[in-house]
Amino acid sequence: MKFQPLKLKKVTAAVAASLMAAVGVVSAPQALAGERNLVSFGDSVLADPDAGTYLQGRLTSSSPGGVNCPSSFNYAKRTAAKLGLPARDFSCSGAVSSMSGGPQISAQVDEAIRVGALSPDTARVLFSSGFNDTYNNANLSMDDIRRRWVDAMAPQVERIKQAAPNARIQIVGYPTIGSGDYYCLFHFGPRPADSTLLPQIRDYENKAQWMEIDLAARTGTQFLDMKPSTVNNGMCADADRRMWAGLIDFTAGPGNLPIHINARGHEHAANVIAGS
Repeated sequence: MKFQPLKLKKVTAAVAASLMAAVGVVSAPQALAGERNLVSFGDSVLADPDAGTYLQGRLTSSSPGGVNCPSSFNYAKRTAAKLGLPARDFSCSGAVSSMSGGPQISAQVDEAIRVGALSPDTARVLFSSGFNDTYNNANLSMDDIRRRWVDAMAPQVERIKQAAPNARIQIVGYPTIGSGDYYCLFHFGPRPADSTLLPQIRDYENKAQWMEIDLAARTGTQFLDMKPSTVNNGMCADADRRMWAGLIDFTAGPGNLPIHINARGHEHAANVIAGS
């Protein structure tokens, strides 16, 4: 059984809304003085809250301002476990820069500083954000959004550097999502049931990649490119290789949110980061 390609306009809106159904912060326990830890900031791709908790939080506004948001055993926590470090995860669904409306990355940094999670003893910081800013600023060209986003986000990275001067800061890129201009939204068996042309989503994916590359260059931090190791594991991969779930996906294995990284993807990302 194979679905016919869906109309671009309707699917672009649906996929954009889900891809950007974004990011949630976990309340970080009070850090102990001198704690050698891993601290993470980002959107829903990193946070990966379970769907029920995520929806309840959004409906009850239990995470105002983008702090103390729900998250799962995501790649930040998995990386910390592999490195033998306590995890202090501040990622939050829907997180954006100051150029967009929504939960602010700056609030995550505020909270991490407030509770003492960032300190001279912090060993590693993971940062992954930007996709939500792409569709929120769809009118901007590649050059414009790259420049404006970095202008908005560089000060936050500098705040992290000041609070955790000895930490290794990694800007973690998004894993591969589509296959060129095509995205596979429906999965009922071992192979995708559709291949839908969505060039606008590809544009967002490309912009987010370059925004993060530019941020790392501006701030003198490391960009960790997740595209090469996941080039054959995006939304259009077969069930046994897929690391990015479809919109309706019965075969991607364990995972929390549609059109987000599944558990296989989080484990892969953690292995890459821990080994970097």
